[in-house]
Amino acid sequence: MSSNTPDGRNWIERLSSKIPGYSGYVDKERRRDIDKLHREHLADRLRGLKSPLTDIMRDLTNGGRLFEVGPVDAAIKKLDHLENRVRFASYGYAGFFDAVKIEEPQLDSIYNFDLALVEHVEKIEAKLAELKAKAETADGLKSGCAEVIAEIDAAGRKFDERYNAINNFSGEQTPGRPLFS
Repeated sequence: MSSNTPDGRNWIERLSSKIPGYSGYVDKERRRDIDKLHREHLADRLRGLKSPLTDIMRDLTNGGRLFEVGPVDAAIKKLDHLENRVRFASYGYAGFFDAVKIEEPQLDSIYNFDLALVEHVEKIEAKLAELKAKAETADGLKSGCAEVIAEIDAAGRKFDERYNAINNFSGEQTPGRPLFS
């Protein structure tokens, strides 16, 4: 990932422009609160992405295309699952957010994960916009939903990577105990 974009902004400036309050993430005393704000913002955006899917589901139902709702329902369920994972991730890695223990390279890594998550949400939005047009035919609907689901899965994998990176940074996980609290 390049450090600067064509408009001259670095990744932290790009991320700060996309997430309310993110510029405060660099304030070490507020890291945990800002992390929660970031996750809530992402979860709210993910929740908002269900609206186009429910609109398509309603159109299919009203048009008598009941046998075609399966892929849309699957996408809604995937989106619900990801939203809940992001919103309710329990954080018990207190050591990660302690100002004394965190290193700047670790913060940079988390910032990059956060930016990637925002970009995945934007990709899901783009795939949903394409899905609306593809939903006119059964094959288009099926392939469009597969693309949406693939992007939701990619966002989920990126969230897993972020979770695992934080776990590795903290080094404080106890087997059998939740990583986050």
